Amino acid sequence: MSDCQGQVNQLSTDLVEVRLRMEYVEKYKKQGAFDYISEGDKGELLQYIAPIVRLDDEDELAKRFDNFMYGLMLASIEQLPSFKYARHQLCDIAALLERKSSIPQVKAKLSVLKEVQTDTFWEANDILQFERIRQELRELIKFLDSNDPRKPIITKLADPIVEQQEGNPLDAAYDFEDYREKVNRYVMEHGNTMAIYKLTHNIQLTSGDYNELERVLTSELGSKEDYQREYGDTPFGLLIRKIAKLDHEAAMQAFSEFINDQSLNQRQISFVYKIINHIEQKRLHG
Repeated sequence: MSDCQGQVNQLSTDLVEVRLRMEYVEKYKKQGAFDYISEGDKGELLQYIAPIVRLDDEDELAKRFDNFMYGLMLASIEQLPSFKYARHQLCDIAALLERKSSIPQVKAKLSVLKEVQTDTFWEANDILQFERIRQELRELIKFLDSNDPRKPIITKLADPIVEQQEGNPLDAAYDFEDYREKVNRYVMEHGNTMAIYKLTHNIQLTSGDYNELERVLTSELGSKEDYQREYGDTPFGLLIRKIAKLDHEAAMQAFSEFINDQSLNQRQISFVYKIINHIEQKRLHG
């Protein structure tokens, strides 16, 4: 919150609008004034301080990102439903920027962009980390192509009541993060889960394993429509095998009968090894 206090300290008492609010200006100039903000403080800041604070920064996209990130932090603190939507937006922004790694400024922040897209980052739910991300990424927003139809729209996060209805569960908000990228990342980061481990080690799935895969791919990461749009009729197990590498020992075991066949010559054995290598390395692209 040092930025906020710095902005208050820079307010000029030569301005009439500042002098009219001196009681509040002096209050929030004090060291530690922003260490804890009560509901009353928040109301004072919004009513008396926010209207007279001016930013010299001319980067409008960066300022919009600041506003978005402050909204995300507030939604996190107050446990608002808009936090989930903000999380999806920030992940989408990070994913789009990551694709522009040819830009030196973006390349320098690749580790930060990858961090934002991990479950570990969001599970921490740390306001100080959100503030760090705001500072790290605000100057990169200008590199998002204004002509890119996938460019995220950074919006003001609010939760107005537009309709009130009891007894019916709410549908999950649409996830703006690329579904295919989420699936790829999930498979690579959850290789130790039972179903994925079995598929990469050529072990037959149980009905329970299959149901869990279906739940993750069509409920947790997206919808059945998302899966159909991206992968068509590809079976869940086959998709996982295409994304993840098959374990080397599992591949060797599967082809052990061919390898140990005494009737094969050296050229044929070499061909079998090429097949094994191809199966181990094969990934799903596009």
